[in-house]
Amino acid sequence: MHTMREINSLRKLKIGNIDLKELENLARTAQKEKAVLGIDIYRYSEYPVEKQAYIPILFDFIYILCVQDCLEKEEFFFKKYKNFNSFKKQFISTGDGGFQIFDNPLEAIVFSMYFQTYIKKFNSGTMISTAIDNLNRVIGAVELRYALTYDNIHQYNSNFYGVGIINNARILAKDRLNRCLADNNTCQWFEKNVNGFENLLVIHKLDLLKTNYFKKYESSLKSDLFDTTKTMVKSALALKIGDIKSKNTDLSIYNLYIQAIMNRRSRKNYDDFVVSVGNLNTKGIE
Repeated sequence: MHTMREINSLRKLKIGNIDLKELENLARTAQKEKAVLGIDIYRYSEYPVEKQAYIPILFDFIYILCVQDCLEKEEFFFKKYKNFNSFKKQFISTGDGGFQIFDNPLEAIVFSMYFQTYIKKFNSGTMISTAIDNLNRVIGAVELRYALTYDNIHQYNSNFYGVGIINNARILAKDRLNRCLADNNTCQWFEKNVNGFENLLVIHKLDLLKTNYFKKYESSLKSDLFDTTKTMVKSALALKIGDIKSKNTDLSIYNLYIQAIMNRRSRKNYDDFVVSVGNLNTKGIE
């Protein structure tokens, strides 16, 4: 079986020395099923030029805070990441957003909850950093849309390619309502591994350890969102809203909505935030 390293080494080989079947096998075995979380700052291009310049700065700052939280407060899911740099290597930046690669859709949901927490803190003017609060006065409130796909991707020369990313970008581009949209593969993953997306409302860490997917995870590692005997998730819904065509493939699209209680330091001395990723607007997609 060929590894990502072997694929990357293609540039050092004389392609003419490899027969067609070997080339096809090399490409096929390099494909890995991964979850892709697309994040996009809505209507970035419509911001005045003087505000557009600050959007990438804001995104980077929130991304750093989010990764730090995931490494510290969600060790159960993210132990494999040694530090911030190893996390960032799985990120494709678009300036006003990007695509983060994960092993499974639940990791992507956890990450999105932390990211949205800091977006909410930014919009409410409760960031600890005075500089970022000043950015809020310049930019104003920002709105995000998310997309989640679970499909094959491959890596070459530190870049990511594949249908999982292509479909994610197409789904993001279709949304005009700042939702969290997902493909059918994502919802099937939740059905297969945790009895459905809606089960995030009741599942906790000890439950996850009973599943085939998470049974080898370390029970001693912490998860603030899915604690040992309870979950901070207060609502979780997945509703099919339509189909789109991506190249020659029809994609069933679902509207995901998840709400949780997050606790973060606040300049207003009130540290609880009810954070929602997505919304309940089930209008179809164009």
